[in-house]
Amino acid sequence: MTMSSAITGTQPLLRASLEHEKRSFAPWIVIATALSVSSVVVYPWLFPEVAERQRFAATVGANPALGLIFGPAHDLSTVDGFNAWRSLALGGFFTALGAIFIVVKASRGQEDSGQAELLASGVLGREARLLTALLMAGICSTAVGVVSFGFTVLCRGGWEDSLLLSAGFIVTGWMFGAVAAITAQVASDARTATSIAVGVLGVLFVLRGFLYSVGAPGWTTWANPLGWITATRPATGNHWWPLALGVAFAAVCAGIAFALQVSRD
Repeated sequence: MTMSSAITGTQPLLRASLEHEKRSFAPWIVIATALSVSSVVVYPWLFPEVAERQRFAATVGANPALGLIFGPAHDLSTVDGFNAWRSLALGGFFTALGAIFIVVKASRGQEDSGQAELLASGVLGREARLLTALLMAGICSTAVGVVSFGFTVLCRGGWEDSLLLSAGFIVTGWMFGAVAAITAQVASDARTATSIAVGVLGVLFVLRGFLYSVGAPGWTTWANPLGWITATRPATGNHWWPLALGVAFAAVCAGIAFALQVSRD
């Protein structure tokens, strides 16, 4: 089977799936956008003076539990630095969660419900459903990034810092959408596939925060895909290149998922 025939029907299936499921994207877009926008709006109001910001930074530095959730606070003296600390990890987490649900529902969920057999009776390539699921998760993740960036900049967030922050949301969603594509192939049903993917996300999220909280060696950052996103350091370095690692990770996981699907068939 050629590549073109394997993905036959992807475009109309994607169009129909987006029309049916687009409302389910809204909660993930709203959550990430609200995190970022509320940060840039509320921080100047809560901490208008430099001394107050310094006291807040000292409080955060002395509380390892906050590092477990939000990661390292590189600079809390600026609005964008605070936004990066408060939003990068959590916004990425919720974007990834949305991508997982979308991929599993549009792939293994259709098999469990019998929709897959109905679709297969038409002109549809073997890999079209999984590709559609991944594209839907990618579109949702990208929408999260675009909307959060636009509203954050409108609320006076720095455009470059906000752009990198939003790109972190996007790549995190891509990565875990691809992880969910793998679990959808190896799990016995959609619920199990979702549980495994969410479990992987949760373990990596907690591990990332724990290692930062205990001051683990720097190399541990690179052993965790979520650490790559944190290493971009919006507002305190603006390193774009770690995102390339996330894109490569997503591509590899997607390739594994397609290979597993072929073996299942």
